[in-house]
Amino acid sequence: MDSLGDGRADNPGAPSVLTEAEQQQFAARLREDFDQGIVWNGKMVQDWIQEHFGKTVYLGRTYEFMRLAGFSPQRPRPRHVGGNEADQEVFKSKS
Repeated sequence: MDSLGDGRADNPGAPSVLTEAEQQQFAARLREDFDQGIVWNGKMVQDWIQEHFGKTVYLGRTYEFMRLAGFSPQRPRPRHVGGNEADQEVFKSKS
């Protein structure tokens, strides 16, 4: 019956792309730039990791690194091209 057991509990998963020291160095740079008003996106993270550590990472993994550093990807909400600001304010005030 052991061969039918669930092996997920014993599986440590894939190794991390960045070492602990690299992750700390990245987090420090991210915080430093944030304090100066510079907001990073996934492409900037990809380029920085390639330049400083010589590692190629997928864009999806960059958001994982940002979250580990205490940040989340930010993007403004989309707005409709034909939207009328005045009409939207009138609608909001009715609530």
